[in-house]
Amino acid sequence: MKNRQRAVRSIHAWLGLITGIQLLFWCTGGLVFSTHDIEWVRGNHGRDTSAPATLQPESIVTSPADAIAASGFANVREVTLTTLLRKPVYRLTGEGGAMLVDAVSGNAIKIDEARAQAIAQADRAEQPEVTGAKLITADAPTEFRGRTLPAWQVKLADANNTHIYVDQATGAVVARRNDAWRRFDFFWMLHTMDYSGRDNFNTPWLIVFSVLGLLSVSSGWGIWVFRVARSRKQQPA
Repeated sequence: MKNRQRAVRSIHAWLGLITGIQLLFWCTGGLVFSTHDIEWVRGNHGRDTSAPATLQPESIVTSPADAIAASGFANVREVTLTTLLRKPVYRLTGEGGAMLVDAVSGNAIKIDEARAQAIAQADRAEQPEVTGAKLITADAPTEFRGRTLPAWQVKLADANNTHIYVDQATGAVVARRNDAWRRFDFFWMLHTMDYSGRDNFNTPWLIVFSVLGLLSVSSGWGIWVFRVARSRKQQPA
């Protein structure tokens, strides 16, 4: 009995030593996840919530057929009339990808640096100053992983160090990243133990440490069972 108890205690001690740091990371990550408002993490706080621009029929000079011709796409699957920076545009999707055509002039629209900066500022209610902008065509930063390229990264001078990502083809805001998101993502990495992609829940490290964590808890319960059994034996009849 005593030998078995010593063995369980030894196993529990070693498991606690091996898994303790990772268990601390998991608990700390759970605290971060539960205390961060998900809308804050997603960058929705501080967004411009004013009413979107309305389309005026008399301002639509270019027809959908002319927009398709201006796009140069061989096969267009979808044409959407919308607005960009409060001006009417056509968004076209076809075999060549996606692009914008001005619904007034009929010219194709290129999302250059100036437009990307204007789109990023218009996304924010306070329209903070731009501290930097660059076109990302490959090797996207970790905070923009798994997203479609090319895209503009626009850095804003606000309290949350917000980065706005603007799709170069459509001018759509495709991601908002801030310090809250970066904290959340860091602990998400520690939680999944995927230190490269960060989003894989089937990493060998995660599986191994999950099993070791379960064994650590089980061995702790085993020690408790041994103690209860011993205390009962020591009680007088």
